Amino acid sequence: MKIGDLVKWNDSTVARPDTGIVVDGPRDDSYDLVSAISYAVAWFDAKETFWHYDSSIEVISENR
Repeated sequence: MKIGDLVKWNDSTVARPDTGIVVDGPRDDSYDLVSAISYAVAWFDAKETFWHYDSSIEVISENR
């Protein structure tokens, strides 16, 4: 995952997952023995930018 990638929220329980663009990251949020990488996503519907773990978002289209 990299800046400019189009992503969607990775949750099958959501009827219509929001889409957004990765605007920052990766950021290493690891603690103890748990590896956690996060990215800032500018969400279109929410009109906000939030940091999410890479496991919470799915790439729809990669930036060239």
